[in-house]
Amino acid sequence: MDRKKRNGWKRLTALLLCILYGSAIILSTTGCGRTAAEIPSAEGTEEGSSTEETESSVAAMGRYMESATPLPEGADSEGRTMTMLSDNRLAYFDVEAGLVLSEDEGKSWSPAETYSNIVPRDGFVNNSSIAPDGSLILCHVQSLPNQELVYNIIGMDTAGNKREVPGRLEDGDYINKVFAKSETECFGSTVSGKICSIDWENGKVNLLFTLSEQPEMMAFAGTQLLCLGNSGVAIYDTEQGSMLERDTVLDDYCKNNLKGRLNNTSGSYGGIVLPGEEDTLYIADSSGLYRHVRNGSVMEQLVEGSFSSFGDPMLGMCALVRLESGEFLLLTTGEDLIRFTYDPNEPTVPEKQLKIYSLEENFSIKQAMALFQKQNPDVYVKYEYTYDFMEKDSSMTVTDALKNLNVELLGGTGPDVILLDGMDASVYSGKGMLADLSPVLKELVDQQAVFENIASAFKQENGTFVIPASFGLPLLFGRQEDVEAVKDMDSLAAVVEKLRQENPEGSITGAFSARQELLQLMEVNSVGWLDGRELDTQAVSNFLNQALRIYKADMQGVGKEELEIWGETERAWNLGSLASLTAGDMIKIMAGTADNMLMDMGAVSKVVEEQGYVFDLWPGEEGTGYLPMDKLAVSASSTQQEQAVNFVKLMLGEEYQKMNTGSGFPVNRAAFDSQDETDGEMSMGTGWKVGGKDMEFSYGYPTEAVTTRVKELAQKAEISLEGNVVLEEAVVEFGVQVLTGSMSVEQAVKEIQQKTAIYLSE
Repeated sequence: MDRKKRNGWKRLTALLLCILYGSAIILSTTGCGRTAAEIPSAEGTEEGSSTEETESSVAAMGRYMESATPLPEGADSEGRTMTMLSDNRLAYFDVEAGLVLSEDEGKSWSPAETYSNIVPRDGFVNNSSIAPDGSLILCHVQSLPNQELVYNIIGMDTAGNKREVPGRLEDGDYINKVFAKSETECFGSTVSGKICSIDWENGKVNLLFTLSEQPEMMAFAGTQLLCLGNSGVAIYDTEQGSMLERDTVLDDYCKNNLKGRLNNTSGSYGGIVLPGEEDTLYIADSSGLYRHVRNGSVMEQLVEGSFSSFGDPMLGMCALVRLESGEFLLLTTGEDLIRFTYDPNEPTVPEKQLKIYSLEENFSIKQAMALFQKQNPDVYVKYEYTYDFMEKDSSMTVTDALKNLNVELLGGTGPDVILLDGMDASVYSGKGMLADLSPVLKELVDQQAVFENIASAFKQENGTFVIPASFGLPLLFGRQEDVEAVKDMDSLAAVVEKLRQENPEGSITGAFSARQELLQLMEVNSVGWLDGRELDTQAVSNFLNQALRIYKADMQGVGKEELEIWGETERAWNLGSLASLTAGDMIKIMAGTADNMLMDMGAVSKVVEEQGYVFDLWPGEEGTGYLPMDKLAVSASSTQQEQAVNFVKLMLGEEYQKMNTGSGFPVNRAAFDSQDETDGEMSMGTGWKVGGKDMEFSYGYPTEAVTTRVKELAQKAEISLEGNVVLEEAVVEFGVQVLTGSMSVEQAVKEIQQKTAIYLSE
């Protein structure tokens, strides 16, 4: 892989990681958000506070403040790492800058005299590690023509000599993370949790022990090897060759705070463990930086995640160093080195507080929070949500969650900014619970800064109370004659039945269960299920009848193995996933929502090119349109109206919308146009087997023709296709029974009507 393509790979990989592992969160050990008592105290030192909640009438003082320090000249994100050497010099490495040293704590850098470029020109560096003696180790990955990935461990000793060991274990597993203690003591881990030592002399890796999970990272304290994971910190004594007793408090913290949220990705870490003075450990994750005395009873929080770059989901953590001054240096995937300096004169918690709420944990909000917090260090942004992104708590229904929110809003104790995704915006605007954002919308429209048709989705005669920051486009994708034939549910069912006759085997639409079929189909049709506040029983009945036709035709050719492989899913496929399946010749017509130019339209571009498919807006019963996302509103009872409106403006502004790589096309025009500023030569491949048949697929950046087409469709999308979440859940619940043959359409409609009657009346 040449250098230009290497850079393209890195850019693509970074975006993919943001999307796939965009669940970096800001959590305390007790739930969402964090209390003032959990922030460092006013002792005039770097002392933090425990995670136990206390109350005080006196405002606490003392907080770590962050500042940016430039990285070494020519710095790049690939293979980035940093450590403090035994001689107190700071050492930094990446594939472009090489190994460089600093004698003034990162203020200036000079090349290491012993370093020579050991990085191969083909492939890429998965991760790297510098030992305190200045030796270096890296994990290099090469993609073979058959798309097999080969992992090699490359090292450089203190004299600058290169050495190399194959990363393959005897059982075929591969080392994909490496950590260096010294030039003679290096270690690696595999995805399956195998921990190995690197035997440079004999040119192989030796298995030491196996954990139940791959550690996010490893660190060294004397003879002890510390392995940080979701379940805690496993400790292995390299001299004794045995596991040591675990730290209960530390393990509980990891289980409660990390619990499956570590990203386990190349190039950065979702969590960092850093041995400090004596028996002290420093733990960093998206919720902040903590200090823990081993086997002690508390976790002291030094830096609050939501106040800092620790909580920025756009930044992966590459390394953490504690300086002799007590300052911390955080190396991230960003453009600067972050320095944390304790200031006893800063309030522990900013006096101003801005509360933000969403029904489900939202990656976009966290990105915006990080940017807003940096621009407004005197404001404490507190984020609360009901359902975790990774696992929805079944103990509280959506209806109950919304009732709780309504009580808070009506009582004047609710959030300042509300993300109304999954909620009926008309309920809140109709009851006067939301502030009028008409001035914000007018300014954006007058400046032609946004897609007016989409930004004005919730504009009413009496004001604009909701503005979407992003959107999805339900698209139909297939042969031109099939796409043009679809006008509504009935014609879609006819096309699917026709395609089944032409193709006896395989999926037609990409749905592999009744639930998934319903989720796919309702994206453009649920908007027509309500007539005012009344259920349109005829519309629901027609939907279920046509869905039944489509499901029967779809399942006729789907085999048992395919059902086992693709399984049940709680969400509908996005268009990118469907395109990937189409590459394996599994789908004849795609009907799904595109909301990301890279992941969705990059995949679509490949299929357009290879199969000659076309795509257009997917017409539902009510016509063609868009799905508003990240629906922003400000509480009418908020005491922080100015800050709340400023937060809304930030999420609609060009700076934030350009950096947002989460779900949803940006509603900001300049940000939307910037999505095609990518290297079209770069691609990423994937492959699998179904029924012994190889399915190969590669995709990268979308073509100019595709991005232009998406923009055209965005501008002509007629209506908001957003449905009512409570009604949708009811239709799925009973619709599954219709599709699987255990309930008639008529009975299902009655059940749906009964279940939603109280909610609709309220």
